[in-house]
Amino acid sequence: MCPSDIFQLPASAKGFGPSAEVFASELQHPCSIAVKDNVIKESVRIQVQRDETETWIDYEEGQLLIGKKIKCRIAYEGETRNITIEVFHT
Repeated sequence: MCPSDIFQLPASAKGFGPSAEVFASELQHPCSIAVKDNVIKESVRIQVQRDETETWIDYEEGQLLIGKKIKCRIAYEGETRNITIEVFHT
């Protein structure tokens, strides 16, 4: 996986922020998500929704996701802030 996209997602200590589509493709392809700020990485929780499912699943950084459309939402144990993530794909 080489190309990547950078996103800033809002996060709150009160729970998950709003979701954003971070990957879209006509065919199923692999992608993975990484938090850019190593200092807060351990305090960030990521959940993803794959394709058209309604179910949010917990995501561990480096886990491989395969799908046509990936949505992501973030929770952070600290104060409300924007969290920068990088989405790697083929």
